[in-house]
Parts: sequence; structure tokens; C-alpha cells
Amino acid sequence: MFACNKNLIVQTYYNRLRFMKRIHYNKNSWFWVTVLVLSLVCILAGTFEFYEFENPGINKKIAAAGFLLQVIYFFRYFIYKNDVQVTKNVIMIRLNSWNGKRIYFDHIASTDLTENTLIVTKTNGEQITFDAKGIHPEDLQKLNELLLSKSESHLKIG
Repeated sequence: MFACNKNLIVQTYYNRLRFMKRIHYNKNSWFWVTVLVLSLVCILAGTFEFYEFENPGINKKIAAAGFLLQVIYFFRYFIYKNDVQVTKNVIMIRLNSWNGKRIYFDHIASTDLTENTLIVTKTNGEQITFDAKGIHPEDLQKLNELLLSKSESHLKIG
């Protein structure tokens, strides 16, 4: 009887994890940088008509293709509600919100991860609280480790 209940508990736990939201880690890959540069080139080429085609509508189509590429590039920010963008010195975190918080790694004093919240304490004493309800625990742990490792690498010894 106990084994049956134990299996039921384990199965319930894994079912709950299956429906939890994941965090999307957005690192600027060369693909997305190429899409953005190509869109800017298309917009400039279509607008200023560097090359004259027999059909004058082709330049407008090139500019429209550039704008479409920009829509595709920026649309990915609306797809993911839980998004983390990492650069060399800054992290931008959006958890269960459409508004994100930008945190400099050298301003992080400590982090505190509980089941439903992530609290980042800055060096000036300010605390930034993120609602982590419904987010996969592995992703939260990965985010916490990322914050700690990057903030420790920015500590100045002197």
C-alpha cells in the first residue's frame, strides 16, 4: 500500500513539473545578429535605392522584407514571458511579467532562492524580488547559479 502511494506521489510530482513554465535563456547567437544586420541592409537598400531595377516596386519589396525581418527578430521577445538575457556585464530578467529588471553583475551582493521567489540584493541594499511561481525548479536553480557565478567574477580584489 505504501509503495502505491509513493508511486502516486512521484507521478504527481513529475506531472506538476511537466506543466511548469521554462525560462528561455536568450544569448545573442550569430543567427539572430545576422538576421538583424540583414534587415538593416534591406531597409537601407530599399529606401535609398542604391541599385536601380527595371521594376521600381522591387526596392519597396526589399525594404518591406527588411521590416519583416525586424518583426521576426523582435517578435521573439513577445513569445517568451519568462526570459533571461545575458551580456558580459548585465543580466535582464523577466519572470511571470512583461516588465523586466536589468541588473549589473557588479551590483549584486547576494541572492536568495525560495520555492516561489527569487530575491536579488544589490550592493546598495536594494532588493529586487521576482515572482517565480510556476517556474521549473531546475531553471530557477540555473538562474541563481548564473547570478552567483557572474557576480563573483565581477568582485574587485584590492
